[in-house]
Amino acid sequence: MPKQIAYLTAFGFILFACIANATALNQGPASESNTDRGRLAIIIDDIGYNLTLGRRTADLPGNFTLAVLPFTPHGAELAKRAHKRGKEIMLHAPMSNHHDYPLGRGGLTGTMKRAEFLAVLRQNLASVPYIRGVNNHMGSRLTEQAEPMRWLMDELQQRHLYFVDSRTSAKTQALAMAERIRLPSRKRDVFLDDERSSGAIRQQLINALQRARQQGSAIAIGHPYPETLALLEQISPLLEQYQVQLVAASQLMPAHQHPITKTFSCLAPPMSLWPQLHMPADPFAIDYPFNNDH
Repeated sequence: MPKQIAYLTAFGFILFACIANATALNQGPASESNTDRGRLAIIIDDIGYNLTLGRRTADLPGNFTLAVLPFTPHGAELAKRAHKRGKEIMLHAPMSNHHDYPLGRGGLTGTMKRAEFLAVLRQNLASVPYIRGVNNHMGSRLTEQAEPMRWLMDELQQRHLYFVDSRTSAKTQALAMAERIRLPSRKRDVFLDDERSSGAIRQQLINALQRARQQGSAIAIGHPYPETLALLEQISPLLEQYQVQLVAASQLMPAHQHPITKTFSCLAPPMSLWPQLHMPADPFAIDYPFNNDH
């Protein structure tokens, strides 16, 4: 009789645990079931040249994502600083564009053979610590080419990184190639600061917040301009007003695709053995053309 009681007691505990677990699975994560807030990821591009503005970006209050250019004077330092402050880090990969603006070291072009393309990409990945994903810097030409985009996405999939298509061309093939292999990927919804005035940037931020509420989620891309940073430093009241939660870009990747895992560190040969190419074009240089090919 005591054994029967023990068996029944054990069975009861197992049954209770199974019911509780099934209930939890049906309800989903508490963060999703207890709130109807939209979710917005804000990516700040072109990190790595300007140390003062880069530090200001890394210190932004909130869950921002920083896209760091490879081989820039302060890129690695700023990535480390931002990571310590809870920010997510991406590689901002320079890609060829229709305006023939210089790419410099780390630039990816459609004229490269697959081996050269992957060698440069891997060097780029190794140059920035703590990366979780990649987006394109400029790229209006390269992202229109399906084969190089397939090479890119295959490499990112092997490394469990995600991709955000900045959509610098309406003919981009990048997102299609990513989705074809079920790589975690999204496209940019809003550019915040094509027009560098405080009023225009605020209106674009409100546009992004409204899209996040209407669609459930959205991705906005901005730059470390003083006008942009001044607004983002005071973003909390707007997030509350529009009932939107600021999240890292990785949190907006489609659930059906493979999960984003731990931060990525790439083993690479010593830098002394790498090809000595030029630095990427500095978007903060006086003669840098302001354009829509970010």
